[in-house]
Amino acid sequence: MDENRNFKLKAALLSTCLVSASLNAVTGLVPEMAAAFPDLTLSTIELVATVPSLFQMVGVLGEQLLAKLIGHKGAMLLALMFCAVGGVIPIFLPLFPVIFVTRCFFGIGCGLLMSSLLTLTVRFFTGGTRSTMIGLNGGISGLGSAASTFIAGQLLVFGWNVSFSVYFLGFAVALLVLFAVPRDGNTPPEPSDGASNAARPRRMLPAGVWGLGILMFTAVMLATMYVIKASTLITDSGFGTAREGSVAITFLSLGSFAAGLTYGKLRAKLGGWTLVLAFAICAAGNLLGGFAGGLIPVWIGAFVLGYGYLIFMPFIQEQTSRSFGAWGETATNLVLVFQSVGAFVTPWLGGAFGAFTDVLKGQFLITAGCFAVLTLGAAAFSAVGMRRAR
Repeated sequence: MDENRNFKLKAALLSTCLVSASLNAVTGLVPEMAAAFPDLTLSTIELVATVPSLFQMVGVLGEQLLAKLIGHKGAMLLALMFCAVGGVIPIFLPLFPVIFVTRCFFGIGCGLLMSSLLTLTVRFFTGGTRSTMIGLNGGISGLGSAASTFIAGQLLVFGWNVSFSVYFLGFAVALLVLFAVPRDGNTPPEPSDGASNAARPRRMLPAGVWGLGILMFTAVMLATMYVIKASTLITDSGFGTAREGSVAITFLSLGSFAAGLTYGKLRAKLGGWTLVLAFAICAAGNLLGGFAGGLIPVWIGAFVLGYGYLIFMPFIQEQTSRSFGAWGETATNLVLVFQSVGAFVTPWLGGAFGAFTDVLKGQFLITAGCFAVLTLGAAAFSAVGMRRAR
């Protein structure tokens, strides 16, 4: 593949991250939507931010079946249409039932995108280039989330429903994919560490895959607390308005962008300890939010949390691919499903924390404590791994 074509392919694939990352663009609108729909509870309104994560699972599970009919490129194009159409409908029909349904379609599109992007990345690239692309996926996602959230926040002056205009981006990216991405590649996945593919059974997934899935579920669920609660923390504490809440999500996304740019180097230098660092950073971000006395600490905490978030996510995804490559896309898709469900159930996690304290800052501190436990667990696991390696 010549350099020019290779660049276009990388650009097209990475551009899809801009669309899937815009999932959180309307998270900062939660206070405005709560005011627009006073008969609905806050947790119901927050489903607008998290229900797409549940339906991502549908997209992830259905992508392989769909790819058999129209190919992974076709699945990617269909996903972009789901995101674009489902994203912009609330501009014209700002009714909560309509918004809820279209967010479900947006989630299906994101799930299809996640699975098809990972599959095409593995098929078109190998070795260090593949690892770099996986890291850049997170970085570009952070950039896309930051830009879309900021734009959505600025569009609030025209009405909260106008903020959904950010999803018109999906149509432009679909055109880029249509002309720049070739038909599905044939590069097979690299053999997993420690054993050949032939030496392992294919039917039953090993316990390690489920363990990584549960870890992803737990970490994403905890990290999403900051994503959906930061705007409410700012408005309820009198630090600012919903626009400043949207800026908090922008800072979180910028942290994710920085993480994507540095993930490859961290992984190469720290190995398994990368996960320990990521969880510790997430704990620090929540501590900043929990002790915040003003707007700036909340923004800084969002940036820190976003950085840790987009370190542990690609780490777990890549670890699944490295350790369980013999199970192919089944293993990676299972982890993606756990990731989606973890984000979806976060509003109920906030409800569970509410049994201990109704103070939102207190819930951030509980989340920080949970990440501290994950940090210790990851450190213990890494230490055991190093001892065995010797």
